[in-house]
Amino acid sequence: MLNGATGNICANEFKGIHSAPGNCADLAEHFDHSDPAVVRPGMVMVIDAANAGHLTVSMRAYDTKVAGIVSGAGGLQAGMVLGGSDSEGDDLPVALTGRVYCYVDATEEPIEVGDLLTTSNTPGHAMKVTDFARSQGCVLGKAMQPIEKGKKGLILVLVALQ
Repeated sequence: MLNGATGNICANEFKGIHSAPGNCADLAEHFDHSDPAVVRPGMVMVIDAANAGHLTVSMRAYDTKVAGIVSGAGGLQAGMVLGGSDSEGDDLPVALTGRVYCYVDATEEPIEVGDLLTTSNTPGHAMKVTDFARSQGCVLGKAMQPIEKGKKGLILVLVALQ
């Protein structure tokens, strides 16, 4: 049920979706991950080939296993989360679509608003797509903020896996 006054979506008697009040802007799903000590909100995640159903921190450029961005960085919480958290609480909401803050690496190329983003060689960071042939199946979204060449940081990204 959609509450027109607040914009919140409520699913009574259904435990598969959680909507959060406040500053939220994405649709996420809880995933188990293989890197509990290093994962933090804003990091780019890829499918873990060694552990079925798990994600791991991205480690290489143009990775076709890109899965999404960990929700919760920059003060934006997951707006709607599919599925429930596991009992240990060590899974993370990973944004599948919507707006989230993401770690980016612009040491080689500046990132402008609208640039396509992919995984980079910097763990957990995205970078600007410069090789469109290699980017097939590796795009995680579009930059909604710029960052200067030579810098790393958090920018707002529109997640749109391609």
